[in-house]
Amino acid sequence: MAEYKNVEVEIADDEIVYDDVHLEVNGVKLDLPNLNSTDLPIELVSMILLLKSKPVLSDEEQAAAMSTFLAYFQAVKPNFWNALRKTNNAMAYLIATVKAWAEQSGMDPKAFTSTTSGRSTVRR
Repeated sequence: MAEYKNVEVEIADDEIVYDDVHLEVNGVKLDLPNLNSTDLPIELVSMILLLKSKPVLSDEEQAAAMSTFLAYFQAVKPNFWNALRKTNNAMAYLIATVKAWAEQSGMDPKAFTSTTSGRSTVRR
C-alpha cells in the first residue's frame, strides 16, 4: 500500500499585498486581480510566468497569451467576454484591456504587445 506525504504550504505574514485592478472597457466594469499577486487565478499562472521570464514575446507566444486571457475572460468574466463578442474590433479591445491590466499591475506592458520579429502577418 502506498504511503502519501501530506504537502503543507507556508504562507508568509509579511507577504506584499497588491491592490486589485479596476478597469472600465466598452461600458463593462472589471475588477481584476493584480498580475503580480501570489493569489493569481490558476488559469493565468503559466502565462504570467512566461511573460515575466521573457522581455519580448514571439508572435506565437503573443497569440498564446491573448488566447489565455480570452479564455480567462470567457470563464471568469462572461459579461466582458460577451461585450467583446459584440464589438467590431474585439482583438483591439482585448489587447488594450490586457495591456492596461498589466500597466495597472505594475508590470511592463511591452511584453504583452511586442514581438521578436518586426514583421506581422498580412493578407496578400
